[in-house]
Amino acid sequence: MDEIKPVDRDFFTDFKLDKCTECGECLIHCPIIDYTLEEAKEEISNLINNRPTKKLLRDCQSCFTCNFYCPYDAHPTNLILQRWNEQYNREGLKIRGKYYMTLHPNYPNFRTYAMDRMTGEEKQILKQWKSEEPLKTDTLTYPGCNVILTPTLTQTSLFKGLDIRGRLEYCCGETLFRTGYKDKLKQVAARLDKWFNKLKPKKLLVLCTAGTNVFKNVLPNYGLTYEFEEIQSYLQWLWDKFEKNEINITHPLNKKVTIQDSCYSKMFGDEYMEIPRKILERIGCEVVEMKYNKVDMRCCGIAAGFSVDAAYNALKIQSAAADNLDMAKKTDADILCVYCSGCHQTITTSKKLYFKPFKMEIYHIIELIQLAIGEIPKRLIGRTAKKMFWGNILNALPKIPKKKTFKIPPISEDPAEEGY
Repeated sequence: MDEIKPVDRDFFTDFKLDKCTECGECLIHCPIIDYTLEEAKEEISNLINNRPTKKLLRDCQSCFTCNFYCPYDAHPTNLILQRWNEQYNREGLKIRGKYYMTLHPNYPNFRTYAMDRMTGEEKQILKQWKSEEPLKTDTLTYPGCNVILTPTLTQTSLFKGLDIRGRLEYCCGETLFRTGYKDKLKQVAARLDKWFNKLKPKKLLVLCTAGTNVFKNVLPNYGLTYEFEEIQSYLQWLWDKFEKNEINITHPLNKKVTIQDSCYSKMFGDEYMEIPRKILERIGCEVVEMKYNKVDMRCCGIAAGFSVDAAYNALKIQSAAADNLDMAKKTDADILCVYCSGCHQTITTSKKLYFKPFKMEIYHIIELIQLAIGEIPKRLIGRTAKKMFWGNILNALPKIPKKKTFKIPPISEDPAEEGY
């Protein structure tokens, strides 16, 4: 398609019915559901008229690709999220989804299960990140909930001097947004507003692409009023260091690498999507692309559980992740590189149930840079993935057949009120 430019906040506002012609162009480009043009037209018509869809509301992974392909800028993904929200309000969420809600301490969930079983070193890092003392710099480095599960990823000279602050309860709410829970996202925005006003950072450096987009383009639509002088992704921050020759490559990798893109990288345009590729080339790698990449990328697998019908069905998530592993194998690369910690965890965990040979190593891009500058990464992802795997087996899989539903409790502005 034509050049992808960075999106703005309007991209995530309501569906624009007056602009939609029901041409189906948005859905025939879906990287997840294989539609014919006639099927695409029928599905978008069903969606608009609030009739049952054959596949869309069940299988969509809210990757926003259809928003990019809509020739009239009508925002079809946003209508999908609206319909999910309506379905959730009517039906609630299947009880198995409770294990994936992470903003309430009284809910044992897939993140707390792994966190409770962390090493002493990891727990000490998280303890430091919880501090609400005044910042040491004018920049708050925000780890996000995924990096909180892999905190040793930050233990590198690359991040020396950064003031990292974050706790699980200060999640940006990205999954609540992509599953259509509007009211809960407004509550998350209120909680984060209060936290930011306590720490008073001037700038925000975000250690994941998803969080960067949510803070820049999504939460301001849901009540976040705190204003930063700058919000920057760690990828752009690292590339700036490469450009200034502040990162010294002493051990070029000489590896063939394929990339699992982040769902949100497309929001920042072609220039941003090229950054991980330029970094990999700078450290000595040859990049080979998977079939679905950049704007057409497929989610790592977790979003296969985002629809109300899926309700975080562990088998659907596993199946979607396995499709990505199949796609990666076809590149004949040495390494599958991710630049989202959530992708790192989902793919590594899913590999344990991938019943085919998969010799390719899975690395976060930070770890590959570490190797190239002569550092040895503290790769605890295998241990983390094992804990997440058994947590899913014990807590999520047994609930798949159950029809009981629940509603997500209110998210208070002050986590202390909920027993944190």
